[in-house]
Order: sequence, then structure tokens, then C-alpha cells
Amino acid sequence: MAQRGRSDHGPAADWLVELAQRHRLSPTQRQIVQRMLGMFPDVAFLSTVEIAELTGVSQPTVARLAAALGFAGFPEFRAALRDVVLAGPPAGPADPDRHGSGAIAIDQERANLASLRRVIDSDRMGEAVRLLAATAPLGVVGLRASAALAQYFSYFARRVLPAVHTLTDAAGIDDAVLQLRQEGATALLVFAMPRYPAATVAAIRQARGLGLATIVVADTALLPFADDVDVLLVVPVGTGLVFDSHAAVVVLAINLLDAIAGTNPERSQRRLEAHEALVGRWAYEE
Repeated sequence: MAQRGRSDHGPAADWLVELAQRHRLSPTQRQIVQRMLGMFPDVAFLSTVEIAELTGVSQPTVARLAAALGFAGFPEFRAALRDVVLAGPPAGPADPDRHGSGAIAIDQERANLASLRRVIDSDRMGEAVRLLAATAPLGVVGLRASAALAQYFSYFARRVLPAVHTLTDAAGIDDAVLQLRQEGATALLVFAMPRYPAATVAAIRQARGLGLATIVVADTALLPFADDVDVLLVVPVGTGLVFDSHAAVVVLAINLLDAIAGTNPERSQRRLEAHEALVGRWAYEE
């Protein structure tokens, strides 16, 4: 069955994109949705077997997508999709780039960034800054998908703070958290992006058990382990592509570090100047 251009069926594609963004889908499920966007209107009349063949996945995977989107089963999902397709195309010329995955992801990140102001101006942010500025050493946890966020924050934190430990190894995190406490740490910063590793939750609970305050940066306030968190900073992630985008999380992390540095400006300036003296040894200049 021939595929038609998705620009001819804007409302149906919009409906599917918006539906997918309202649910937590796996990377495989997101990829199926992206491929389905290029299969309108025919996709609304295909079986799970046919969609599986066209998208390169198994039939059960397609069926699980329908459940992940909130439907009782694939027949219910297909019926809803047909209703939207049969409603007809929009009036006037269609924008051929309207449903590009990149454009959708950028629009979503703009909205995510706009929501950051409420977080940055919140009492929770102030409390997080107070707790993290007071701890020495500072431990920064990030496992699996969150490892890069922890490393990014720690890289710059070392420019202004005297002792920063990055914890990205799940196998040794129990010992690392204990050592932080034994060295005098009073708080722990944790990046917890989906999917939440069990070791991350265990580290948060261990830290609280040892008397450490837990400051967690996560994508939702509805964390299954929210009761174990002292200060929760909620920053949405981009879900418009196959893998999550953490653009807003990075902006929040740098704002958090900037505020921490501002609690002791003299020390921060002194350490930054010392670091600047080393730049000539590693920065490439033509």
C-alpha cells in the first residue's frame, strides 16, 4: 500500500504527535510513531502485522505501543486514528515541514525552557542552593542517561568549589555515598532522568539514612520515590525525538551552579582566576 505525504493530513499527524508527547514512550515506541507520521492516511487502516512490517519491528511491539498511548488495545487505537484521518485535511496549503521531528522537538524545548523561570525563582531553588553551597565535599550523582548531566555539572563546579565528587558508577555508589558522609558532606545532588535506575533510588535512600539532604533534579513531580527527596527541582525533558533531550536540564544545572558560586563570590573569583592561569597550557590557539 503506497504511503502518502504526511503534509496532506496535518490534523491527524498533529493528533498522533500530541498523543505521543502526553505519554512516556520507550525509544522504540517513539521511533514507530515517527515512522507512522510518514504513512498517513494509510496507517489508519493497517493491521499490527502490516505496521510492524513497514516500521521494522515485531507485531507485539506495535500492540504495546497502543497500550502505551492509553488505549485498551490496538483496535481501539486504530479506530481513534481513523476518526481523526476521516475528519479531513486542513483548509489551505499545508506546510511541508510542519511535522518534521526536529521542528517538533525544538518547539517542545522552547516550552520546556520557558517553564524554567518558575523553577529558578522558586523557594525550592533557594533551598537547593543553600544546602549545596554549605556541603563540602559535594557529591553529584548521575547514572546511565543522567551520567553526562552529572559530569557536565561537576566539570564546571570544580572551577568554583573546593571538593566535587562525580558518582556515575552504579557498582560502587554505595561506598561512594558512605565515603562522602564520612568526609563531612551534608547534602547530595542527584540527576534522575527517565528511566530511573534502581541504583539511583537506592543511593537517595542511603544518603537520607546517613543524614545527607537529597536534592534531586528530575523530569516530573510524580516520582515514585518522591518521599525520599528533600528538595525536588522539576525540569521537563524533550520527548519529541527517539531519545530524550535534556536541554532544559542543562540550563537549570548551570543556573544552579551560578547561584551556588554567588554564595561565596570571593572564593569563586579566586578559584576562577587560578583556573584561568592554566588555560594557556591546554587551550589550542592557532
